[in-house]
Amino acid sequence: MKKPSAKLLKTTLFLTVLALALSACGGKDDKGGASPSASPSAASSASASPSESPSASPSASASESPSASPSAEASASVPAVAAGYKLFEDKVHGTTIQYPEDWTLKEGIAGIAAFLAPLEDANDTFAENINFIVEDLGGQNITAADYIEFTKEQLGTGALIQDFELVEEGVDPEGSDAAYLAYSGTSGGQELAWMQTVEIIDGKAYIVTFTATPDSFDKYIDQAGEIADSWTFK
Repeated sequence: MKKPSAKLLKTTLFLTVLALALSACGGKDDKGGASPSASPSAASSASASPSESPSASPSASASESPSASPSAEASASVPAVAAGYKLFEDKVHGTTIQYPEDWTLKEGIAGIAAFLAPLEDANDTFAENINFIVEDLGGQNITAADYIEFTKEQLGTGALIQDFELVEEGVDPEGSDAAYLAYSGTSGGQELAWMQTVEIIDGKAYIVTFTATPDSFDKYIDQAGEIADSWTFK
């Protein structure tokens, strides 16, 4: 079952390219009484090997957990793999993701998995990447919009990234409980741009985060969108 949030990421990536390029300088409780705490979610260091990239969690006790199908319709079998792509299958979470053959799969970083684009040349020190998380919200009454607000609060403290700048945010115009956040900043001395989407389904947050240098953001948005759009649950 393809995630609506993945479709939202694919759409908003295109809408936000220009704004991200202009905003990032230079180069490459609530409702349920939650207390926000920072939780890393993807690769964002200035090196080619991934470390953590900023994202915030609205729950100090929330953790990843196996997820049920995000809708009444379930994928009956492993999907056919598109030409030029590989299939990542995580039986713990009951999920599959397709990614280009020249991208690198990284597990055990944070979340379900991260996928890194190939370095462009010997001078390229940052691998653009996209990662996927399923987070159990522990029964808290949190919407996708709430989650985005918590994320902005955490990012604005400067603890996760420096020079945080909000570029764009919004909700799914089709009406699902999904929202997105585009922002830029500096992490590990590297100027970066992020796009994150969150969808809340059955008490879980489905999170997709794309991280890139401003100069390379538009080069990888097509592939990042395709990877996001392939996210499937059994």
